[in-house]
Amino acid sequence: MNKLTKYQLFCLTFLFQLGTTVIFGFAAATGRDAWIVTLISTFFGVALIFMYMGIMKMNPGLTLVEWYPQQLGKWIGLPIAFLYPLIFLFDAARIVTDLRDLIPTTILPQTPPIVIMILFMLIILYALYLGLHNVTRVAEIMVPFILILFIIEIIFLLMSKIVVLSLLKPILWDGWHPVLKAVFPEGISQTYGETIAMAMIWTQAAQSEKIWKPTLIATLLASLSFLTFDMLSIMIFGGVLFERSIYPFYTLTGMVNINGFITNLNPFAVMYFFITAFFKLFLKMYTGLAALQILIPYLGKRKRHIVWISALCVLTVGMVLSQNIAEHIYVLAIKQITPYVWIPLFIIFPVILFIVSSVRLWIQRRQKKQH
Repeated sequence: MNKLTKYQLFCLTFLFQLGTTVIFGFAAATGRDAWIVTLISTFFGVALIFMYMGIMKMNPGLTLVEWYPQQLGKWIGLPIAFLYPLIFLFDAARIVTDLRDLIPTTILPQTPPIVIMILFMLIILYALYLGLHNVTRVAEIMVPFILILFIIEIIFLLMSKIVVLSLLKPILWDGWHPVLKAVFPEGISQTYGETIAMAMIWTQAAQSEKIWKPTLIATLLASLSFLTFDMLSIMIFGGVLFERSIYPFYTLTGMVNINGFITNLNPFAVMYFFITAFFKLFLKMYTGLAALQILIPYLGKRKRHIVWISALCVLTVGMVLSQNIAEHIYVLAIKQITPYVWIPLFIIFPVILFIVSSVRLWIQRRQKKQH
């Protein structure tokens, strides 16, 4: 079986982490101090991802859902492991909801969202049939394309002469409390905690013991993207408008105006929103299905059926999950999913697993020395 190269792993991780986060803006709810939240979240997020890779190092050759039974036993480990494919597929449905609300709000107001989402899911189905390695080759092409678009967007915004540095002030107007509240748990869980899904494919890397470098570079580059667009949004809209905007980055692209010649780049924004959302949705579904096939080997013989059933479930749940984008973000995501699902699965359980793995490894090494 072909192994993922370092560059391929970097591309997958970068596109996964951009995902739908770039659509809504990182920590936009904190307004003028969003860039501070991004910096602090990056620090703790990188530490969290390194902990994931540390667990992998202590459990060589095993994927995420195999760590728990290995270290905690079947009676405790298997029930916890089963939660991960369920949340990955549920998160995939949430991405469908994001796109369902994005399309009519932006470029296709007259097109029924269900039509767009059915076509989008058919592409995802085709990608799942092609497999991870074929999709990864597409990611290798898309990453430079996305980066070039980002750079062009930044240059055009600066040339439009609408950036006002003074709008970054005052810094920490409401003190540290709202900043730290935004960092934990949402800032760390969103994007960084979600990267635990990549632990389902780390074992497919050519040099699985050296995955830290491409993962770290991808994480820092994604964080730099969030930081750049947060700061640009603040310096163009101001803290209040940035905080109230549902799609700040989309609105940002519409502000480009170079002497009336180059204007309104919103279609380009939607284009790379679709690209990053596609890869995140694909990876969520791929890792979720891969986890189910490991936990329930029988499903491996029914791959075609399970792919179609899961795609239908993801589409159905995504279309009915919430009434509108405000309910989806502020009620479902922030008040329910993050504290009660993401925190246990992305932080608490992995911390426990890291401690248990470390203690067991220390005991094993000590016993070897005694012999």
